[in-house]
Parts: sequence; C-alpha cells; structure tokens
Amino acid sequence: MNAVTFLMLYAVTLSWLAPAVLTAAAAPVVPPRLAVGGWLAAVGTAICAWVGAIVILTIGAGHALITSTALTFCVETLGITDAIHLPTSVATTLTIALLSLTIVVAAHTARRVVSATLRTQQSNQRHAEAVHMVGRRTQHHGVLSIEADKAAVYCVSGGGTRAIVATTAALRLLDHDGLDAVLAHERAHLRGRHHLIVGALSALAAALPRLPLMRAAAQCVPPLLEMCADDAAIRDHGRTPLVASLVLLSTGHRLPQGSLAAAGSAVVERVLRLTQPIPAPTWRAYSYLSAAAATCAGPMIALLLCS
Repeated sequence: MNAVTFLMLYAVTLSWLAPAVLTAAAAPVVPPRLAVGGWLAAVGTAICAWVGAIVILTIGAGHALITSTALTFCVETLGITDAIHLPTSVATTLTIALLSLTIVVAAHTARRVVSATLRTQQSNQRHAEAVHMVGRRTQHHGVLSIEADKAAVYCVSGGGTRAIVATTAALRLLDHDGLDAVLAHERAHLRGRHHLIVGALSALAAALPRLPLMRAAAQCVPPLLEMCADDAAIRDHGRTPLVASLVLLSTGHRLPQGSLAAAGSAVVERVLRLTQPIPAPTWRAYSYLSAAAATCAGPMIALLLCS
C-alpha cells in the first residue's frame, strides 16, 4: 500500500468512525479541554490526511507527465505491483484525468470552506459593530448593555472588534456575584478565542456536510467549550454563583432552595456537571489522551513507512 492510498483510507476511517468513538469515550470522565483537544486532533488529522494525499497525488501526476512515466504512476497510485500493459496514450489520458479531477475537487472544497469562513467572520463583525453602536458602556470593563426584555449575556468578536453584551433584563436579574461569574465565563471565551474554533468547525461542516466527523464536531465542540469557560469562571468565583446565574438566565426564575428545577435544556448538562464533585483523572482519560496523540501521529507514520 502506498502513501496516497493509506492517507485516503485513514482520512475516510477518521471521518466516519471517529465521531462515535469520541462521543462514547469522552463522556463523562474526560475533562472538557481534553475532549475538545480530541475532537480538534481528529478534525485536523483528517484534513491533513486528505490534503497530504492530494498534494502527493498532484505532484506525482505532474512529475509523471513531465518524465513520460504515466503508466508507472497509474499503477503505483492504485497500489498495484503486478505489471499492467496499457498504451502510452491511455496511461497519459488517465493521469491527466486523475490530476484534473483532483484539482477540481480540491479547489471546489477549498472555495466552500473559505466562503463559509468569510460569511461567518463578516456576520460576527457586523454584529460586533452594531453592538458597539447601540450598546451603552457599563461599569464593567469591556461590557456593553443593550435594551432587551430577554435576559442574556454573551460575547461577540469579529474583525478585531470584541465585546461582552449584557441585556438590561440580565443586569436587573443577576446579583453582583452572579454577574461577575457570568462575565468571567464570557471573558474565558474571548481569552481562549473559542469563537474562532466554533467558526472554523461550522465552516467545515457547511463545506463538507457529508462527512460525519465535521458535522459531529460542529455539534459537540461548542457545548464542551461552554464547559471549559464554566471551569475558568468557577476557579475565581466558585460554583454557586455560576449555577444560580445559569438557571436565572435560562428560566428567568431564581433557583429554589435545594433544587435544580427546570433549567433550559441547553444548560441542564452543564448545571448538573457543576453540582458534582470534579472527578479524578481515570485510565479512560489517559487512554483518550493517548488515542488523540496516536491519531495525530498516524499520517506521519504512514509517510515514513510508505516512502
């Protein structure tokens, strides 16, 4: 098996099997940051494998046409070792067709990814600029207030413009400690540039909707990033203010004493997680880390073995 064949099979395997493995292995014992790393490692490695195979294929096809070794290239690309007799004109035609198809598919995919990324960035930039135009500065650094009946606190970043937005309803609803915890959560998002990760995964899912890995990553990583921001907030402000604020923002009602009643479905998992003791690292967490490292090393091993 040559490098092109191995890389393509590796990318296909990751794209179809990794979502099920990552989802089953991560919850609930793997820390969110490690789980995010596993997803990003799988996505990045799959993309590198696809790109590596395309680059090797393109360079090989170009070299074969220049040196008039199209027949040998066709045989090697298919991973065939036995001799095959083809007319030179047929082999050359096959090589040109393979090279053209590869370039067209790669260019079309790259255009879709770039287009989706630019749309997301432009949308975020317009939102950030609009917020700065209509929002009012608050006593909290980098926080703007906008008039709205729905309680919400969120961050927006685009084109070098960033802000944390708190609606007037949220400012009325949250007490001092709760607001500080929520703002720490949003600042963790901005510090970690989580919007870039979400934007990139969304662009890949939009450009490559038939690849399960891209769709699953775009769905699973954002909640994990929320948990990462939760962890950053509770380090400075504790669990209680953040849990109470999550329930307040999702339901509009204060948390009943001794109860976690009826939080919105988007935050139930996070609230329940925050009410549990932090689990100690287990063999599953270390296995997850090892698997992520092995996933990244796969293409490099393939290139060394197949060169």
